[in-house]
Amino acid sequence: MKKLILSIVVVMSAVAAFAQGGGRQGGMMGGMQNNPLMLLTREDVQEDLGLNSDQKLKVAEYFAPDALRERMMSVFQNSGMSFEDMRSEEGRKKMQDIMTKQMDSMKKEVEGWLTPDQVKRVGQIAIQVNGNRSILQKDVAKALEITSAQQEKIDGLQKASGEAMQALMQKMRDQELSREEMQEKMKKNGDIMNTELGKILTDAQRAKLTEMGGKKFVEKKEGGN
Repeated sequence: MKKLILSIVVVMSAVAAFAQGGGRQGGMMGGMQNNPLMLLTREDVQEDLGLNSDQKLKVAEYFAPDALRERMMSVFQNSGMSFEDMRSEEGRKKMQDIMTKQMDSMKKEVEGWLTPDQVKRVGQIAIQVNGNRSILQKDVAKALEITSAQQEKIDGLQKASGEAMQALMQKMRDQELSREEMQEKMKKNGDIMNTELGKILTDAQRAKLTEMGGKKFVEKKEGGN
């Protein structure tokens, strides 16, 4: 399941990366990759949350790779934009706004299946799993009282990350990278982003972020304990 989700993330990157022109919590990093709700597909997260059989079925159907790909491609197609359009600042802003609305719609729908405690807990788990990248989420940034100066630095990192993603996507389209190599480089870039974001936070903010993660989440390897 994780491999399938990763392949969908790669496909969606082609759309999201172009929209990542440095906006606040926009684009790929602030979108699907760090979206707490994507964690609901993991068995260890479902176990921690205590999802019932009906909730698990809804998650499986909603996040099925084909369904997810179809929804995201539909968003792109209905935008009336091309990849070339998104090379302009205006195009990136438009796609960023579209992606933000899509994420908000997704959040509202999925959280409707969960209890308030489950919604809170998946947010805590996301902070533990995503680490410093959690500050790309608007609610986390607000809770940490990210300053305008800090946000400017975050925006700069996001812009650099978006440009790196565009370069990777171009290499993949030119068949200079395989899907596996693409995923490896995405992970490496994500690790670098996580480290650089951590440097922006104060000691107090880092402590607050840890506190917001709640009780320790015990990750389990796929197919094992």
